[in-house]
Amino acid sequence: MAYRGRPILLKSVTADINNSVGINAPTSTESVGTTVTKTTKASVTRGLPLYTYKDYSPKPCVVYTRNEEEADDLIQCLKGPLGFDMEWRVNRRWESRTALVQFCDEKIILLVQEVIESPKVLKMGANIHNDGKKLYRDFGIRASALLELGALAGTADPDFKQTYNRRIVALAKVVAMYEKKTLAKGDVRTSDWEAELDAEQQEYAASDAHCALMVYKRMMKIAEVQRLTVDPFELTTSVVATHVPPPVSRTTSTASTGTFSSTTTDPPSVLTGDGVPPQPMSPQWMRAYNLWHHKQMPLSGICARLRSPENPLKESTVISYVIRALQADPTLPYSVPRLKELVQQEASSWQRHRDWITQQEANSWNV
Repeated sequence: MAYRGRPILLKSVTADINNSVGINAPTSTESVGTTVTKTTKASVTRGLPLYTYKDYSPKPCVVYTRNEEEADDLIQCLKGPLGFDMEWRVNRRWESRTALVQFCDEKIILLVQEVIESPKVLKMGANIHNDGKKLYRDFGIRASALLELGALAGTADPDFKQTYNRRIVALAKVVAMYEKKTLAKGDVRTSDWEAELDAEQQEYAASDAHCALMVYKRMMKIAEVQRLTVDPFELTTSVVATHVPPPVSRTTSTASTGTFSSTTTDPPSVLTGDGVPPQPMSPQWMRAYNLWHHKQMPLSGICARLRSPENPLKESTVISYVIRALQADPTLPYSVPRLKELVQQEASSWQRHRDWITQQEANSWNV
Protein backbone atom coordinates (compact mmCIF):
# COMPACT_ATOMS: atom_id res chain seq x y z
CA MET A 1 0.00 0.00 0.00
CA ALA A 2 1.07 3.60 -0.39
CA TYR A 3 1.99 5.76 2.59
CA ARG A 4 2.13 9.50 3.17
CA GLY A 5 5.64 10.75 2.49
CA ARG A 6 6.41 8.01 -0.01
CA PRO A 7 7.44 8.68 -3.60
CA ILE A 8 4.91 10.17 -5.98
CA LEU A 9 3.33 7.76 -8.39
CA LEU A 10 3.45 7.29 -12.12
CA LYS A 11 1.34 4.78 -13.95
CA SER A 12 1.02 3.86 -17.58
CA VAL A 13 -1.98 1.95 -18.90
CA THR A 14 -1.80 0.12 -22.18
CA ALA A 15 -3.55 -2.59 -24.12
CA ASP A 16 -1.99 -6.05 -24.36
CA ILE A 17 1.64 -5.99 -25.44
CA ASN A 18 2.34 -9.69 -25.09
CA ASN A 19 3.81 -9.73 -28.58
CA SER A 20 5.69 -6.45 -28.28
CA VAL A 21 9.16 -7.84 -27.71
CA GLY A 22 10.31 -5.05 -29.97
CA ILE A 23 9.13 -3.06 -32.95
CA ASN A 24 10.47 -5.86 -35.14
CA ALA A 25 10.69 -8.85 -32.85
CA PRO A 26 13.43 -11.34 -33.76
CA THR A 27 12.18 -14.57 -35.28
CA SER A 28 15.33 -16.62 -35.73
CA THR A 29 18.62 -17.32 -34.06
CA GLU A 30 20.43 -15.23 -36.67
CA SER A 31 18.23 -12.20 -36.24
CA VAL A 32 18.54 -12.48 -32.49
CA GLY A 33 22.32 -12.70 -32.72
CA THR A 34 25.11 -10.29 -32.02
CA THR A 35 25.65 -7.72 -34.70
CA VAL A 36 26.48 -5.45 -31.77
CA THR A 37 29.45 -7.53 -30.63
CA LYS A 38 31.47 -6.23 -33.58
CA THR A 39 30.84 -2.66 -32.45
CA THR A 40 33.21 -0.94 -30.06
CA LYS A 41 31.85 -0.20 -26.62
CA ALA A 42 32.47 3.53 -27.06
CA SER A 43 30.25 3.71 -30.13
CA VAL A 44 27.52 1.31 -29.08
CA THR A 45 24.87 4.05 -28.78
CA ARG A 46 26.11 6.33 -31.56
CA GLY A 47 23.55 7.01 -34.26
CA LEU A 48 20.74 5.05 -32.60
CA PRO A 49 17.23 6.54 -32.38
CA LEU A 50 15.94 7.77 -29.02
CA TYR A 51 14.10 5.16 -26.93
CA THR A 52 10.51 6.01 -26.09
CA TYR A 53 7.63 3.82 -25.04
CA LYS A 54 5.59 5.67 -27.70
CA ASP A 55 7.26 3.61 -30.45
CA TYR A 56 5.76 0.37 -29.22
CA SER A 57 2.47 -1.01 -30.44
CA PRO A 58 -0.09 -0.64 -29.05
CA LYS A 59 1.08 2.75 -27.78
CA PRO A 60 0.77 2.98 -23.98
CA CYS A 61 -1.44 5.68 -22.52
CA VAL A 62 0.45 7.37 -19.68
CA VAL A 63 -1.55 8.53 -16.66
CA TYR A 64 0.25 10.40 -13.88
CA THR A 65 -1.09 10.39 -10.33
CA ARG A 66 -0.03 11.58 -6.90
CA ASN A 67 -3.10 10.03 -5.28
CA GLU A 68 -2.34 7.26 -2.76
CA GLU A 69 -5.88 5.84 -2.71
CA GLU A 70 -5.81 5.44 -6.48
CA ALA A 71 -2.50 3.60 -6.21
CA ASP A 72 -3.95 1.26 -3.61
CA ASP A 73 -6.95 0.55 -5.86
CA LEU A 74 -4.65 -0.35 -8.74
CA ILE A 75 -2.51 -2.87 -6.88
CA GLN A 76 -4.55 -5.80 -8.17
CA CYS A 77 -3.66 -4.84 -11.74
CA LEU A 78 0.08 -5.38 -11.29
CA LYS A 79 1.52 -8.69 -12.44
CA GLY A 80 5.10 -9.71 -13.10
CA PRO A 81 7.53 -9.48 -14.65
CA LEU A 82 8.00 -5.78 -13.97
CA GLY A 83 10.32 -3.16 -15.41
CA PHE A 84 11.71 -1.06 -12.55
CA ASP A 85 13.37 2.32 -12.14
CA MET A 86 13.69 5.15 -9.62
CA GLU A 87 14.27 8.89 -9.75
CA TRP A 88 15.41 11.38 -7.12
CA ARG A 89 16.62 14.94 -7.05
CA VAL A 90 20.40 15.28 -7.50
CA ASN A 91 22.12 17.06 -4.64
CA ARG A 92 25.90 17.26 -4.36
CA ARG A 93 25.92 17.72 -0.59
CA TRP A 94 23.60 14.91 0.51
CA GLU A 95 21.57 12.04 -0.91
CA SER A 96 18.01 13.15 -1.63
CA ARG A 97 15.11 10.88 -0.80
CA THR A 98 13.55 8.81 -3.58
CA ALA A 99 10.89 10.96 -5.25
CA LEU A 100 9.53 8.61 -7.91
CA VAL A 101 9.40 4.87 -8.42
CA GLN A 102 8.27 3.39 -11.72
CA PHE A 103 7.05 -0.13 -12.33
CA CYS A 104 6.01 -1.34 -15.75
CA ASP A 105 4.22 -4.58 -16.46
CA GLU A 106 2.19 -5.17 -19.56
CA LYS A 107 -0.60 -2.88 -18.45
CA ILE A 108 0.47 -0.41 -15.78
CA ILE A 109 3.32 1.46 -14.10
CA LEU A 110 2.76 1.92 -10.40
CA LEU A 111 4.33 2.19 -6.96
CA VAL A 112 3.10 -0.37 -4.44
CA GLN A 113 4.96 -1.66 -1.40
CA GLU A 114 3.46 -5.15 -1.55
CA VAL A 115 4.77 -5.64 -5.09
CA ILE A 116 8.23 -4.33 -4.22
CA GLU A 117 8.55 -6.76 -1.31
CA SER A 118 6.90 -9.76 -2.98
CA PRO A 119 9.35 -12.59 -3.75
CA LYS A 120 6.87 -13.91 -6.33
CA VAL A 121 6.89 -10.82 -8.57
CA LEU A 122 10.00 -10.39 -10.71
CA LYS A 123 11.40 -6.85 -10.94
CA MET A 124 14.18 -6.09 -13.43
CA GLY A 125 16.47 -3.16 -14.13
CA ALA A 126 20.09 -2.01 -14.27
CA ASN A 127 22.00 -1.72 -10.98
CA ILE A 128 18.67 -2.68 -9.46
CA HIS A 129 20.00 -4.05 -6.16
CA ASN A 130 21.47 -0.67 -5.26
CA ASP A 131 18.11 0.91 -6.07
CA GLY A 132 16.54 -1.59 -3.71
CA LYS A 133 18.99 -0.66 -0.95
CA LYS A 134 18.16 3.01 -1.44
CA LEU A 135 14.45 2.24 -1.08
CA TYR A 136 15.22 0.59 2.25
CA ARG A 137 17.30 3.56 3.40
CA ASP A 138 14.56 5.99 2.43
CA PHE A 139 11.38 4.12 3.38
CA GLY A 140 12.14 0.80 5.07
CA ILE A 141 10.90 -1.23 2.11
CA ARG A 142 12.84 -4.47 1.60
CA ALA A 143 12.72 -5.23 -2.09
CA SER A 144 12.69 -8.87 -3.20
CA ALA A 145 13.08 -10.72 -6.51
CA LEU A 146 15.36 -8.09 -8.06
CA LEU A 147 16.77 -9.17 -11.41
CA GLU A 148 19.88 -7.49 -12.79
CA LEU A 149 19.48 -7.27 -16.57
CA GLY A 150 23.19 -7.81 -17.10
CA ALA A 151 23.08 -11.04 -15.10
CA LEU A 152 20.15 -12.27 -17.17
CA ALA A 153 21.88 -11.34 -20.42
CA GLY A 154 25.00 -13.23 -19.41
CA THR A 155 22.87 -16.36 -18.92
CA ALA A 156 20.35 -15.99 -21.74
CA ASP A 157 22.65 -14.64 -24.46
CA PRO A 158 26.11 -16.24 -24.83
CA ASP A 159 27.20 -13.37 -27.08
CA PHE A 160 26.60 -10.81 -24.35
CA LYS A 161 29.76 -11.82 -22.47
CA GLN A 162 31.83 -11.13 -25.58
CA THR A 163 30.82 -7.49 -25.30
CA TYR A 164 30.29 -6.99 -21.54
CA ASN A 165 32.00 -9.48 -19.27
CA ARG A 166 30.38 -8.24 -16.07
CA ARG A 167 27.12 -8.55 -14.16
CA ILE A 168 26.11 -4.87 -14.00
CA VAL A 169 25.90 -2.99 -17.30
CA ALA A 170 24.44 0.49 -17.73
CA LEU A 171 20.82 0.48 -18.86
CA ALA A 172 21.66 2.70 -21.84
CA LYS A 173 24.14 0.13 -23.16
CA VAL A 174 21.75 -2.77 -22.65
CA VAL A 175 18.96 -0.90 -24.44
CA ALA A 176 21.32 -0.03 -27.30
CA MET A 177 22.34 -3.67 -27.68
CA TYR A 178 18.90 -5.26 -27.55
CA GLU A 179 16.48 -2.54 -28.63
CA LYS A 180 18.78 -0.60 -30.98
CA LYS A 181 17.75 2.63 -29.25
CA THR A 182 19.43 5.23 -27.06
CA LEU A 183 18.02 6.53 -23.79
CA ALA A 184 17.21 10.20 -23.28
CA LYS A 185 19.95 12.39 -21.85
CA GLY A 186 20.10 16.04 -20.91
CA ASP A 187 18.68 18.14 -18.11
CA VAL A 188 15.60 15.97 -17.53
CA ARG A 189 17.75 13.32 -15.85
CA THR A 190 18.79 15.73 -13.09
CA SER A 191 15.56 17.72 -12.89
CA ASP A 192 13.42 18.24 -9.78
CA TRP A 193 11.69 14.90 -9.32
CA GLU A 194 10.12 16.03 -6.05
CA ALA A 195 7.90 18.61 -7.78
CA GLU A 196 4.83 17.74 -9.83
CA LEU A 197 6.10 16.11 -13.02
CA ASP A 198 5.81 17.81 -16.39
CA ALA A 199 5.19 15.95 -19.66
CA GLU A 200 8.89 15.54 -20.44
CA GLN A 201 9.61 14.02 -17.03
CA GLN A 202 6.65 11.67 -17.34
CA GLU A 203 7.82 10.40 -20.73
CA TYR A 204 11.38 9.99 -19.48
CA ALA A 205 10.29 8.05 -16.39
CA ALA A 206 7.79 5.88 -18.25
CA SER A 207 10.33 5.02 -20.95
CA ASP A 208 12.98 4.04 -18.39
CA ALA A 209 10.72 1.46 -16.77
CA HIS A 210 9.26 0.35 -20.10
CA CYS A 211 12.64 -0.31 -21.72
CA ALA A 212 13.70 -2.60 -18.85
CA LEU A 213 10.67 -4.80 -19.48
CA MET A 214 11.22 -4.81 -23.25
CA VAL A 215 14.88 -5.78 -22.84
CA TYR A 216 13.86 -8.58 -20.47
CA LYS A 217 11.33 -9.93 -22.97
CA ARG A 218 13.91 -9.85 -25.77
CA MET A 219 16.48 -11.67 -23.64
CA MET A 220 13.99 -14.39 -22.80
CA LYS A 221 13.17 -14.68 -26.50
CA ILE A 222 16.87 -15.11 -27.28
CA ALA A 223 17.12 -17.91 -24.72
CA GLU A 224 14.05 -19.58 -26.20
CA VAL A 225 15.37 -19.41 -29.77
CA GLN A 226 18.73 -20.81 -28.69
CA ARG A 227 16.97 -23.51 -26.64
CA LEU A 228 18.45 -22.39 -23.35
CA THR A 229 16.57 -23.05 -20.12
CA VAL A 230 16.66 -19.87 -18.06
CA ASP A 231 14.85 -19.37 -14.76
CA PRO A 232 15.17 -15.64 -14.04
CA PHE A 233 14.16 -16.12 -10.40
CA GLU A 234 17.38 -18.09 -9.83
CA LEU A 235 19.32 -14.92 -10.72
CA THR A 236 17.46 -12.55 -8.40
CA THR A 237 18.61 -10.85 -5.22
CA SER A 238 16.72 -9.36 -2.28
CA VAL A 239 17.52 -6.51 0.09
CA VAL A 240 18.20 -7.92 3.54
CA ALA A 241 19.59 -5.89 6.43
CA THR A 242 22.40 -7.82 8.11
CA HIS A 243 23.48 -7.33 11.68
CA VAL A 244 26.38 -8.05 13.99
CA PRO A 245 25.11 -9.10 17.45
CA PRO A 246 25.42 -6.53 20.30
CA PRO A 247 27.42 -4.71 21.56
CA VAL A 248 26.85 -1.99 18.96
CA SER A 249 28.92 1.10 18.20
CA ARG A 250 27.53 4.57 18.75
CA THR A 251 29.19 5.83 15.58
CA THR A 252 29.75 3.05 13.09
CA SER A 253 26.29 2.02 11.95
CA THR A 254 26.17 1.95 8.17
CA ALA A 255 22.95 3.46 6.92
CA SER A 256 23.41 2.41 3.31
CA THR A 257 23.29 -1.29 4.14
CA GLY A 258 21.58 -1.46 7.50
CA THR A 259 24.69 -3.22 8.84
CA PHE A 260 25.96 -2.64 12.37
CA SER A 261 29.57 -3.01 13.51
CA SER A 262 30.80 -3.08 17.07
CA THR A 263 33.44 -0.98 18.83
CA THR A 264 31.80 -0.28 22.21
CA THR A 265 29.79 -2.19 24.79
CA ASP A 266 26.59 -0.12 24.68
CA PRO A 267 23.50 -2.33 24.19
CA PRO A 268 21.35 -1.18 21.25
CA SER A 269 18.24 -0.86 23.41
CA VAL A 270 19.66 2.17 25.21
CA LEU A 271 20.72 4.13 22.13
CA THR A 272 18.56 6.48 20.11
CA GLY A 273 18.60 6.50 16.33
CA ASP A 274 21.37 9.11 16.53
CA GLY A 275 23.50 7.04 18.91
CA VAL A 276 22.68 9.32 21.88
CA PRO A 277 21.62 7.87 25.26
CA PRO A 278 17.89 8.47 25.88
CA GLN A 279 16.61 10.96 28.44
CA PRO A 280 14.53 9.90 31.47
CA MET A 281 10.95 8.95 30.70
CA SER A 282 8.67 11.88 29.94
CA PRO A 283 4.94 11.72 30.81
CA GLN A 284 4.14 12.88 27.27
CA TRP A 285 6.19 10.04 25.78
CA MET A 286 4.40 7.52 27.97
CA ARG A 287 1.03 8.97 27.04
CA ALA A 288 1.84 8.65 23.34
CA TYR A 289 3.00 5.06 23.88
CA ASN A 290 -0.19 4.14 25.76
CA LEU A 291 -2.43 5.63 23.07
CA TRP A 292 -0.51 3.77 20.37
CA HIS A 293 0.09 0.40 22.07
CA HIS A 294 -2.79 -0.08 24.51
CA LYS A 295 -5.52 2.03 22.89
CA GLN A 296 -4.51 1.00 19.35
CA MET A 297 -5.21 4.57 18.26
CA PRO A 298 -4.23 5.64 14.71
CA LEU A 299 -1.43 8.15 14.29
CA SER A 300 -3.76 10.99 13.32
CA GLY A 301 -5.85 10.37 16.43
CA ILE A 302 -2.82 10.44 18.71
CA CYS A 303 -1.68 13.72 17.15
CA ALA A 304 -5.06 15.27 17.92
CA ARG A 305 -5.37 13.76 21.42
CA LEU A 306 -1.97 15.00 22.56
CA ARG A 307 -2.79 18.58 21.64
CA SER A 308 -6.15 19.36 19.97
CA PRO A 309 -8.11 18.40 16.84
CA GLU A 310 -7.74 21.97 15.59
CA ASN A 311 -3.99 22.09 16.17
CA PRO A 312 -2.66 18.51 16.32
CA LEU A 313 0.95 17.61 16.94
CA LYS A 314 3.11 16.77 13.96
CA GLU A 315 3.21 13.10 13.05
CA SER A 316 7.00 13.07 13.36
CA THR A 317 6.72 14.41 16.91
CA VAL A 318 4.31 11.70 18.02
CA ILE A 319 6.43 8.99 16.41
CA SER A 320 9.49 10.31 18.24
CA TYR A 321 7.54 10.24 21.52
CA VAL A 322 6.70 6.55 21.07
CA ILE A 323 10.28 5.68 20.12
CA ARG A 324 11.71 7.61 23.07
CA ALA A 325 9.35 5.88 25.48
CA LEU A 326 10.51 2.47 24.24
CA GLN A 327 14.14 3.53 24.49
CA ALA A 328 13.69 4.97 27.98
CA ASP A 329 12.03 1.78 29.26
CA PRO A 330 13.16 -1.34 27.33
CA THR A 331 10.67 -3.45 29.34
CA LEU A 332 7.65 -1.87 27.63
CA PRO A 333 5.85 -4.43 25.44
CA TYR A 334 5.33 -3.69 21.75
CA SER A 335 5.15 -5.30 18.32
CA VAL A 336 8.19 -4.60 16.14
CA PRO A 337 6.23 -4.95 12.86
CA ARG A 338 3.54 -2.60 14.17
CA LEU A 339 6.17 -0.09 15.32
CA LYS A 340 7.81 -0.23 11.90
CA GLU A 341 4.43 0.37 10.27
CA LEU A 342 3.91 3.42 12.50
CA VAL A 343 7.28 4.94 11.67
CA GLN A 344 6.92 4.28 7.93
CA GLN A 345 3.87 6.52 7.82
CA GLU A 346 6.20 9.54 7.94
CA ALA A 347 9.26 9.27 5.71
CA SER A 348 11.60 11.55 7.65
CA SER A 349 10.84 9.58 10.82
CA TRP A 350 11.92 6.36 9.13
CA GLN A 351 15.24 7.90 8.13
CA ARG A 352 15.73 9.24 11.66
CA HIS A 353 14.93 6.01 13.53
CA ARG A 354 15.83 3.40 10.90
CA ASP A 355 18.98 2.05 12.52
CA TRP A 356 17.39 1.55 15.94
CA ILE A 357 14.29 -0.15 14.52
CA THR A 358 16.41 -2.39 12.32
CA GLN A 359 18.35 -3.50 15.38
CA GLN A 360 15.11 -4.24 17.24
CA GLU A 361 14.04 -6.41 14.30
CA ALA A 362 17.29 -8.34 14.54
CA ASN A 363 16.84 -8.76 18.29
CA SER A 364 13.29 -10.07 17.82
CA TRP A 365 14.51 -12.66 15.31
CA ASN A 366 17.06 -13.94 17.84
CA VAL A 367 14.52 -14.37 20.65
